[in-house]
Amino acid sequence: MTGDRTWDLAVQPTPLHLRTSQFNVANRWTDELGWTLPSVYSSIASEHAALRNACTMSDLTALATYSLRGADVGSYLNRLAGGTAGTVKVGASRRAVMCDDRGGLIAEGVVMRADTADWKLTLPVRCLDWLTLSARGFDCDIEDVSDHVCAFAVEGPSSCAALLAAGFAGLEALRPGGVRQLKVGSAGVTVMRRSATGGLGYEVRCAVSDALFVFDRTRRGAELFRPVLAGEQVRSLARLEAGHCRLRTDYESALIAREVDRRSPLELGLGHLVNLDVGPFTGKAALVRQKREGAHRALVGIELDGASLPEGRLLSMSTEIVGRISSLGWSPARKRIIGLADVRAASLGVNRQLSATGSDGRPVSARIVPRPFYVCPNAHRTPPDAH
Repeated sequence: MTGDRTWDLAVQPTPLHLRTSQFNVANRWTDELGWTLPSVYSSIASEHAALRNACTMSDLTALATYSLRGADVGSYLNRLAGGTAGTVKVGASRRAVMCDDRGGLIAEGVVMRADTADWKLTLPVRCLDWLTLSARGFDCDIEDVSDHVCAFAVEGPSSCAALLAAGFAGLEALRPGGVRQLKVGSAGVTVMRRSATGGLGYEVRCAVSDALFVFDRTRRGAELFRPVLAGEQVRSLARLEAGHCRLRTDYESALIAREVDRRSPLELGLGHLVNLDVGPFTGKAALVRQKREGAHRALVGIELDGASLPEGRLLSMSTEIVGRISSLGWSPARKRIIGLADVRAASLGVNRQLSATGSDGRPVSARIVPRPFYVCPNAHRTPPDAH
């Protein structure tokens, strides 16, 4: 298909749908960027346990993938994404944020560089027009290759051992953020050591024509480690435990957000992905001003007392409403209710006492706590220590 496909008019199956539908005994589905994905395969509890203690596999095809080529790709990415994205070396990757001229966050993504000529940018939003417009004046060709690339994640403490057993040779030396190209049977794959769920994990990418072969080869080759298929609900919960904000849940893209809903990387806790000492880059002036004057809002981590989710999403301090809960869930890793909340800067402070409204109408005690809520011990180790 071309870049003009009607992805926003109809939901279509991913290249892995023949397998994901076969194992989705709960028959629960969701859609992302026009793709249909399993929401839950069997149960959230069993999938979360596998993610934190063993090995899971998840379909990541819904991410938009852009290929960038040209002599000025590095300079273009520095201008586009916080002054840092263009510094990625061959065989590496890094998180990056894209802002508009007023410092509003468009999306957070990942820049990956498998070889000298070809850079890849993956995003949770389709914005080819914006990327092309921003590339004026640069020797940089941008192509939306989302329809030609299949991606899936292999995550959990035994994920490296599982991939090695499936024929992904050499991954034991891959450090966090590292990228490697290799062959699995006759198929060429690109493996990136990166996980948004707060533990050891890898993303495997291949051509759509090889998708089922690579997926089956991975699952069967890793049979000794019993990989469990994990759906979007578990990945969302694990991302929350890792303290990551999510587009369309914790913030809206600046390309479509109302003025009152616009948020900057500084307000969302993503300031470490922006280098205000270099430049110029898109949105820098607004971000420098916001850092100097102070942000009015902040996305913070919260913990709530009790074991049942509150009915209301508003947060109060004394009798004053100070914010809104954007993400909320029971964390099996923390054994308590955790969430992310957009609050006024005046209410900031670790362990500040807030309250939400319970299902019985009574206040539920909440407090601001540091993010992330949970980090797996093997998140930054280099296997085999992480096995």
